[in-house]
Amino acid sequence: MPGRGAASTCLVALSLLGGCSTPHEPTPSAAALSFQVLVPLEGWSEVSRDADPFIEDPSAAPACVGPGFRLEPTDNWLEIDTGLCNWVTLSGSALSAVSPGQQLELTVSHYNLEAPAPAEARLSLRFGACDVWSKVIPIPGPAAVDTEQFDSPCALELGGSVLFHLNNHGQNTYQLQELSSLR
Repeated sequence: MPGRGAASTCLVALSLLGGCSTPHEPTPSAAALSFQVLVPLEGWSEVSRDADPFIEDPSAAPACVGPGFRLEPTDNWLEIDTGLCNWVTLSGSALSAVSPGQQLELTVSHYNLEAPAPAEARLSLRFGACDVWSKVIPIPGPAAVDTEQFDSPCALELGGSVLFHLNNHGQNTYQLQELSSLR
């Protein structure tokens, strides 16, 4: 039969090109991924002054120590009040590992910011000893909600240390609303 050899040759060529290959497991698409909490709001605790890695000069360390934050479950945020202390560092443990380049989402808000003289607030996020994110906010300033998405510059292991730091001037109130990773 003419053409039978051509059909066999075509079938062989298709199988070599992967036309008859074994099905592979589907790769998760970007649509299947979602932002999931990295540190739960109730998982944050205050870092003591002697263990605070953001204090570079112990002689210039803030003298205040006090309950500068509290969980607000009805609002679903961790409120940081700088009326008692303008320096707060919080620590939490990661619910999942983070790879370099993995996308993170951080939502922080604040009410109107006031100070006796123009100043600025500094917010920072750190995985262990690696600086992940930081932001400077001018004071005075209007209330705002900032949700930022960014790629992690470093890895974080499951259960690894996550630090959130706030250095503020004046009596102001901030809210850490969520820290999550895309997975």
